[in-house]
Amino acid sequence: MNKTINYTRPFLYEYQKAILNSNARFTVTEASTKVGKTASHIIWLFEQALQLKENQSVWWVAPVYSQAEIAFNRMKAQVTDKNFFKANETKLKLTLPTGAIIQFKSAEKPDNLYGDDVYACVFDEFTRSREEAWYALRSTLTATNGWCKFIGNVKGKKNWGYRMAQRAKQGEQNFEHFKITAYDAAREGLLSIE
Repeated sequence: MNKTINYTRPFLYEYQKAILNSNARFTVTEASTKVGKTASHIIWLFEQALQLKENQSVWWVAPVYSQAEIAFNRMKAQVTDKNFFKANETKLKLTLPTGAIIQFKSAEKPDNLYGDDVYACVFDEFTRSREEAWYALRSTLTATNGWCKFIGNVKGKKNWGYRMAQRAKQGEQNFEHFKITAYDAAREGLLSIE
């Protein structure tokens, strides 16, 4: 049975649109805190899930369970129809009327990220996770040719996430780099800087 879903993309600032509409398979966004990276990427992941069929999955991956839970709760709050999802609070899993699945996972144990086929992913605060989590996640995206958006605050220069951001900045194939500062957010009216 075909289900019709009426969807209107919420308002996004220009810098958010640039990231979400990127044609790169992998976007790496280094951003200040409170500039709308989580809210905008929740929109992107939801849009990816809307394109899927029953039992196909998209993931939100965060360094720890409590951060994954924040995104889970925010996605539920951002959808106007509160009965739209079938929510599994224990597994941090949302099932759309089409049967597509949005899961919110922790990167704490990278081995737990292997196995499933994932069609799209947001890797939240990626610089705070171990590189092994990216290896596992990459394997789940390979069979589907799935896309991934990396978002996070800049955390040092001695981690794999920083090195990945530098490769994206230098134009590595399939990657695009974005940097958002508080000043960018203030210019568009999201933040007020005194």
